[in-house]
Amino acid sequence: MIPLRGRSTTTGWTQPRTDIWQIARPDDPRVSERALLLDDDGRTRDGAGLYISKDQFLSGPGPTVHVPDELGHLAPGDVVVVSDDGTRVNVAWKATATHNSILLTERCDHYCLMCSQPPKDGDDSYLYGRAKRIISALPFAAKAVSLTGGEPTIDPHAFLDLLEHIAATRPNLSTHILSNGRRFSDKAFTTEYASVAIEDMMVGIPLYAADPSLHDYIVQSEDAFNTSVKGILNLVAAGAGVEIRVVIQKANVAQLSELARYITRNLPFVNQVVLMGLEMTGLARPNTDLVWVDPHDYRRELREAYHLLSSAGIYTRIYNHQLCVVDRELWPAAVQSISDWKNDYPDLCQPCSVKDQCSGVFSTSGSRLSPNLRPIVDVEMSS
Repeated sequence: MIPLRGRSTTTGWTQPRTDIWQIARPDDPRVSERALLLDDDGRTRDGAGLYISKDQFLSGPGPTVHVPDELGHLAPGDVVVVSDDGTRVNVAWKATATHNSILLTERCDHYCLMCSQPPKDGDDSYLYGRAKRIISALPFAAKAVSLTGGEPTIDPHAFLDLLEHIAATRPNLSTHILSNGRRFSDKAFTTEYASVAIEDMMVGIPLYAADPSLHDYIVQSEDAFNTSVKGILNLVAAGAGVEIRVVIQKANVAQLSELARYITRNLPFVNQVVLMGLEMTGLARPNTDLVWVDPHDYRRELREAYHLLSSAGIYTRIYNHQLCVVDRELWPAAVQSISDWKNDYPDLCQPCSVKDQCSGVFSTSGSRLSPNLRPIVDVEMSS
C-alpha cells in the first residue's frame, strides 16, 4: 500500500503559482515551473518553483514544503497537489505506479449497494479543472490514466472539455473512463465523445445482471439497465471502445452464467468483459449482509461465466481475485488489478510461490477477506 496524502509544514512560503506540481529532476530545463526534491544534505538547484523536503530541518532556496515520513516515497516524475497554505500534500500521480486515476467528481446518479466511494451532492465542479492541470503536469513517460467518479459524465460539458484537453496535450495517453454508461444513451453526446482525437480511449460500464430489475436494484436507480445498455450500443455504433464490468456480489452471483449468456447473445462486440471481486469499503461495509460472498464459494459460477464469454470470442479478464480462491485453469485470466495505493498482501501470503503474480487484497477491505486465503507453495505461475 502506498500512502497518497499527508499533512505538511512550510518554510519561506509564498502564494504558489499553481496547486499542481510535477517533481522534476535537477537538470530539467523547465525547473522554474516544477518542484525539486532536496537531497539528504540539502543541496539542490536554484530557481525551482517549489522545493520538497523529506527532512523537517532542511529547506531549499525558495518556498519549501516539508512532507511527512509517509510521503517519503516521492520521486521525480510524481505529480502532487499542494494546498494553498502548504499544509496538505496529495499525490495525484505516482510515476512508478501500475495504475493512476484522476477523480473528476463525487456526484453520481446511482447509489450502488457496494459503492466503494459513496456519492456526495456538493458542488465539486472544480475537480474537472484540477484534472486538466494534472494532465498538463504529467511526465512525458506517462502512458495511461483512468478517469473516475462518482459519475465522470455528470457534467457532460466539463467532461468533454477535459477529453479535448487530453487530445490537445497528450493524445497518446491511453484513457480509460469508469462510467455507468447512462449519459451515452444520448446519441448526440456519444457522437461528440467518439469524435475526440485520443488514440486509445475506452469506457468501462457495469452490468450486474441480465434481469433489468436486479441490475436496477443493485445500482439503486430506476431504468438503469435499459439506459446503460442503450449507452453501450450507441458507443459501439460510434466506433468507441467499451468494456463491461461485472462486480460479483451476493445478489448476482447465482445469475453470473445468465448474464454471460446475455452478453454473448446481445453484446458480443464489446472490447472486453471484466469479472470483478468486491472491495469491502464505502457502502459495501454497512451493506455487508446484502453484498458479501466469499470468492471461494463462487468458483463454479466464475468458471462457468468465464468459459461462456471466452468461448464466444469475448476477451475476458478476472480482476480483484486472489489466485488461491480461483480455479487454476483461470489463473492466466486473473489480472493484478488492484491499484498500488490500496494493494496489500497479508502475512499469510508471504511464503506463496505465486505472490508476485497474484492480485493481492484491498487494504481498504479491512478484515473482510475470504477465510480461504492460503499460500500456494507447490506450483509456479506458467507464462
